[in-house]
Amino acid sequence: MKFSHFSLRWKLLASLVGLVAVIVISLLISVSQIVELRIRKNIDDNFVEAGRIFERIQDIRYRQLRQTAVLLADIPSLKAAITTGDSVTVTQKIREELRYLLDFDPVIPDSLIPEEFYANPDSAGLLLISDAEGRPLGQLSSAKLPEFSIADRPGVTDALNGNMPTQTYIWKRGNRYFNVVTIPIRAGYNLIGTVSYGLPIRQLETEQLARDIGLEVVFYVDDKLLTDSFDNLSGTDEEQLSKSIHQATFDALQNQRASTSEVTLSGNRWLIYLAPMFAATDEVQGIRGYYAVAKSLTEALIPLQNLQLLIFGIGVLAIVASILVSIWLTRRITKPIDLLVAGVHRVEKEDFSAEVPVTSNDEIGQLTVAFNNLVEGLRERLLMLKFVSEATLDAIKKNLSRIEPGGERRNITVLFSDIRGFTAWSEKHSPEDVIDMLNNLLSFQAELVKQYGGDVDKFVGDELVAVFQGKDKDQKAVNASIHIQQKISSMLTKEEGDLAVGIGINSGEAVMGAMGSENRMDYTVLGSTVNLGARLCSAAKKNQILISNSVFLNLERKISVNELDKIQVKGIEQSITIYEVDWDDNRIPTKTENTFHE
Repeated sequence: MKFSHFSLRWKLLASLVGLVAVIVISLLISVSQIVELRIRKNIDDNFVEAGRIFERIQDIRYRQLRQTAVLLADIPSLKAAITTGDSVTVTQKIREELRYLLDFDPVIPDSLIPEEFYANPDSAGLLLISDAEGRPLGQLSSAKLPEFSIADRPGVTDALNGNMPTQTYIWKRGNRYFNVVTIPIRAGYNLIGTVSYGLPIRQLETEQLARDIGLEVVFYVDDKLLTDSFDNLSGTDEEQLSKSIHQATFDALQNQRASTSEVTLSGNRWLIYLAPMFAATDEVQGIRGYYAVAKSLTEALIPLQNLQLLIFGIGVLAIVASILVSIWLTRRITKPIDLLVAGVHRVEKEDFSAEVPVTSNDEIGQLTVAFNNLVEGLRERLLMLKFVSEATLDAIKKNLSRIEPGGERRNITVLFSDIRGFTAWSEKHSPEDVIDMLNNLLSFQAELVKQYGGDVDKFVGDELVAVFQGKDKDQKAVNASIHIQQKISSMLTKEEGDLAVGIGINSGEAVMGAMGSENRMDYTVLGSTVNLGARLCSAAKKNQILISNSVFLNLERKISVNELDKIQVKGIEQSITIYEVDWDDNRIPTKTENTFHE
């Protein structure tokens, strides 16, 4: 159903509720979005800051790793062992004297490191000594000492050139990965070897870092997830996490800085902060490694969701309240309008008796007062319409703003009907009877004129003046006159036998328009055509219909007429030809028959 089909009350109610709903919903959405953006920004900012803190922790680990390596490189007994060039001596020195000096990891408290870690050299970090040529001389691990030079390993080349390290590198020994720094060893000004010291990248450190910073920690090394602190990741989630981190590594390399991304794991959204474990330059030496921290965005947004529920709950209450207020308001607005509508319906049924009650002093109350005044005016004008011709009404409809004196030429047929013997009859009867009889005789004539398409121009005493226009106007006028004569002969009683009608009909050009002054006008027809019609009516005897030659020429041949002697009428020098319609011999066709064409 279209909106226009609803009542005004429903339109107002729908409009008010809709407007309030749109405003409330728009405000709620705007507030919710603003709050969400701010909370999300805070989450992102806090998460990025947490990621930077994690980077600083890694930087501290690097510095401590570097400092430990520098201290090891400066131990005189180690230098002495290196100068021997004997790998057994160097290895023995490392395992017996240096192992207990190593700090396995600054992140892991000593209380969390099992005792066997200290007793087992393979559980500690990587410690590898080389000579000035890069040949391995000793190591902490119990594994076999590498047989080949390590000079080509990342960081070792710079150390053999006497340079101090600026970053760590990732080495792989067996299945283990180490974050390694290499320091040159000097005896005086001579380079005698290098010490490579590294911390293992393993699950123990990963879980401890996660507990320290309150975020999940991931190490992504050699294009795979090496360790993570997530609890029981499924195979699909692990694959999705790896794929997301791998994609983020491209951003980190391209922008040469840490990157943030988002991933969905088991229906929960996670923020990932990824940073490289190496200097993000154009050339990356050795194995690539990244560390990442992750935060559950789903859990972080729970307060926002609760706030949004509260906001939308308030919105629903506001809409419900607006509906109740709108119902009350629309009733107060539409009640007087309903009364006006009922008044309009009464006016449509031409019932002008009752006024619409005025229920308020606002614009609707003023409208009600104006409507009552209008109805009073319509009541008066309805009575006045009975005194106005159809031509006058048509002229008013064509120009509702103003009717000015003046006229225009039109081709018309004019019918004059005068009651014969009425003056003598009226002298014998009371004025009331005279008026009743005149109204009866003129009323049915006016109805027949209208029935045949004519317009009663005026009543002049006991005379009727009618105008016919348009196609077959002459035939219509004659048919109306025949019907008048036939009906009046059948309706008069013997007592009224002295009454009869004489009719004159003429056609031609006449001036039709408003005649009179600005304050009092009469819309009528004037001219010689009208005058001749009046003269024919005056010449017509009782029960006689006289028509002019112009009317006769436009009649159907079925109409029986008698040509009469020419007569001389006032105002016309030449005698005119007239005809008498033999209305007794003419049958008036019914409405379904074609009356005006052969």
